[in-house]
Amino acid sequence: MNFHRGVIAFALAASVSGAASAQTIGFGVNPQGSLYHRIGVAVSKLMNDNMGVKVRVQPYSGSSTYIPLLNRDEIQFALVNVSDGVHATEGIDNFKGRPQTNLRLINIMFLLRFAFLVPNDSPIKRAEDMRGLRMPTGFTSQTTVQNLLKAVLASANLTLKDIKPYPTPNVFKGTALLGEGKVQAVGTGAGIAAIQKADIKLRKRGGVRFVSIGKNIAAMNAVVPSSGMVVNPAPHLKGVVAPTTMMAFRAFMTTNTKASDEFVYRLIKLLHTNKKALVGMTKALGTFNPKVMSFDLKGANGAVPYHPGAIKYLKEIGQWPPAS
Repeated sequence: MNFHRGVIAFALAASVSGAASAQTIGFGVNPQGSLYHRIGVAVSKLMNDNMGVKVRVQPYSGSSTYIPLLNRDEIQFALVNVSDGVHATEGIDNFKGRPQTNLRLINIMFLLRFAFLVPNDSPIKRAEDMRGLRMPTGFTSQTTVQNLLKAVLASANLTLKDIKPYPTPNVFKGTALLGEGKVQAVGTGAGIAAIQKADIKLRKRGGVRFVSIGKNIAAMNAVVPSSGMVVNPAPHLKGVVAPTTMMAFRAFMTTNTKASDEFVYRLIKLLHTNKKALVGMTKALGTFNPKVMSFDLKGANGAVPYHPGAIKYLKEIGQWPPAS
């Protein structure tokens, strides 16, 4: 392990001088077909083309799997959402007793949109109508999704006790279950590839359709730091058949304490100045906002820390301290 860390440390240090093109840096993401995977590929390409390093995208079953690797510097970068950022840092919930104290935020990378998905011919029109439906739950390899499900149910003044559970390992399998007719609704993220597959399987029922979350945004936000966001139909957002209110929450570009200040400074500057190139690689980065790169992500025991290299650049562009 010490040898591995030495190689990575050399890669990060040498990359600053442009001499590490042969070195490899690991970037942890969710499985292929996920938003995290598409965004990880785009960010990695930007880094490869401009920073003199070789970044390898490494897909895992979920963030609960790769965050400990990031904390141990077995991978060097990852996408981490608000819920996981707090839980991992404080060692609670899905990281109970295992605080990941070496994690460091770099910047807000994009907004995730999450809501209920049903067959298009379903009589379900409102989030409140989810009561009594069979829905995927558990998400053992992607435990953050269980919190997201709790949050959107809370927006409709519902809890997990108000639905019929169907244990499933992750949101991708959960969305597939809808297409297979094994569940009546699923909480899922807009834009993931599994939705397109479910839409095809349900074509005799008119495909799939997102249902807006409920109106109790305060209750939702109490479970996962988030807000309501109206999402309009777009070619890459299958299931959004009309303006739909979804839960929107932040996902961060994240590293660990081993990354050099200079390397992280160069990286956040590269991201800040290249939105057009990033969106050109994936429309999933359309929510990346260079004008809002930081957010005061707080848990019960204080804020999740940012990397010093990121703080230096955020101060230069007038985005530090972060907004709450």
